[in-house]
Amino acid sequence: MKRKFNFFIVTALVVFFAMAADAFIIYQLGNYETRFLEIYGTQQDGYVEVVLGQINRLGSQGTKEDITEIVGSLDATASKYWTVSKDGSLLFVKSVAETNRYQGFTDGAYYAGGSASEFMDSLGVGQVGHKVIELAGGRFVASGMVFEWQGGEYKICLLTYDRAILEDNILLECKNSIIIILSLVLVLLIVLSMAMSRKISRQGMEISKQEGRMVWQNQQIERLDGQLKRENAFSARKHVFQNSVLDEFLEVLDEKGARPLHFAVFETESQQARDEFFERMQVMLDNHVLRFSMDGGQVLLIFVGYEEHASQRIIGALENWNVHGVANLYCEDNTEGYQAQFHTFWEAAAGQ
Repeated sequence: MKRKFNFFIVTALVVFFAMAADAFIIYQLGNYETRFLEIYGTQQDGYVEVVLGQINRLGSQGTKEDITEIVGSLDATASKYWTVSKDGSLLFVKSVAETNRYQGFTDGAYYAGGSASEFMDSLGVGQVGHKVIELAGGRFVASGMVFEWQGGEYKICLLTYDRAILEDNILLECKNSIIIILSLVLVLLIVLSMAMSRKISRQGMEISKQEGRMVWQNQQIERLDGQLKRENAFSARKHVFQNSVLDEFLEVLDEKGARPLHFAVFETESQQARDEFFERMQVMLDNHVLRFSMDGGQVLLIFVGYEEHASQRIIGALENWNVHGVANLYCEDNTEGYQAQFHTFWEAAAGQ
């Protein structure tokens, strides 16, 4: 038995060493790819300078439409495209059709995220820079600069999807070969480890089978019980929240991009009417409607994700002789921020 135990320890150490080696090699491959992308970015910077030269040749007679026409005439695909902005406002993204989708957007909104935002903030006037950034769930090599033209500041950027670079050269072939070999070795060692573990534990398997099943069943019961408790603890259907936590809820809805929201304020005639109103809400409303107890006997409902006609119909159904609707506001999106929209609405409702 001692020999088998020692052999199992050696096998486990071999598997651990192989996994650590695989992780280290994959990490180094990632570093190599990043360095490769940075070198590509340096070459891409030259392309940006060439395009900027074409823009400068427009002279004082040119317009910003001429700039977008020049950029729009360049080859653009889903993996390589241009953006142009002036004083923070987007003028061109990928193509004319794509630009129309982003009318009214700022470059800060388009380049949202840590590395993309840092890259835009780091751009200098008359100096091309590049960086590997994360944007829209992908990784891009971004080259860009700020240039002054006819009294305004423009930002021009060229974005190339990293897969378009890495999958079009021998690097991909080498990387795939290494990963395949390492995967085969890892699978072989894991199979060996599993075989040894099975051999060692076979004698005690039958004895502990029923015990293990009972432990598993108890764990499942505890997990389900905990899940039910958590659902009940945060269920909007069964809870009325205090107005002190309203701003936190609005901030979370803002961050999650939940939309649309429909705010509705009700006023109850008495405490009894208020209690009856809360009971009726449990029957009529689902978990997508947040309830808040406000000062002065008022109740605030926030309909999340409802179309206006549906939420408006429910608001009307909730009113009766001792519960009156004071005001409501339907917010299509959170462009202006839900907190700001609500506080403006609340001040107006308070004046009614």
